[in-house]
Amino acid sequence: MRRRELLLGLAFTLSGCLNADSKNRYGPDVDLSDGYPPLPRQMPSKKFFDPSTFDVALVDSQIIPLAPLDIVSNWHARGEARFVDSRSQTQYERSHILGSVLSPAPSGIGPTDPTTDWPKNDRIVTYCGCPLHLSSLRAASLLNSGFTNVYVLKEGFWEWHEKQYPLSGYDKKLAPNSWTITGKTDPSFSGKTVWIRELQSGQVEAAMIQQNGEFISEIRFSNISLNTLISIEVSERIVIRPLSSLIETTIEI
Repeated sequence: MRRRELLLGLAFTLSGCLNADSKNRYGPDVDLSDGYPPLPRQMPSKKFFDPSTFDVALVDSQIIPLAPLDIVSNWHARGEARFVDSRSQTQYERSHILGSVLSPAPSGIGPTDPTTDWPKNDRIVTYCGCPLHLSSLRAASLLNSGFTNVYVLKEGFWEWHEKQYPLSGYDKKLAPNSWTITGKTDPSFSGKTVWIRELQSGQVEAAMIQQNGEFISEIRFSNISLNTLISIEVSERIVIRPLSSLIETTIEI
């Protein structure tokens, strides 16, 4: 199968509550900084995968394989990958993949980032809710820092959430409303990233600027209303408006 290439633009840990399904089949997470989930009491069989068949993202000169949800969930259940949440701290604290660490896009949290001391050849899966932009930016950064075995969860966090795969956080059941923001900017920014933030809590999503200057992003921010102020940032340009004025229209920036 030929891989499809996707151009995606560019170049604290919280213990929370363990997933309560399956008769509490997971024990405690004894190391909150290693990115590994606690192992289940019943480990599934190893699932065959061929990474050469995975779609890829091209980000910051890095080729990043997009691992399908069924493969990633098998790695998770067998303790065969470290997991990195590329979103904001607010989003991570509310709900995240069980065992994952917070390491926001694009480059983590500096010298105290939990990935700093991980072996460079360990398998790492990054994820976000966009479902690919933040996680691909973080994956590219990890590869640029010397890691060699990095994947992105292709379907993103909310598909994992919908499947009721193991989660941690203080509100694992919440699935925020989805809002679509579309915009247009100077085509010279093609390939760069648009950052979309909820200013009060710091929740963030990202999108790629297309060759014609257009961009589109699906945001899932919790505890917001149509009156919530949202910022859209492209290079040195910024627009700050209530959410109500950003949806069902094309934003010029």
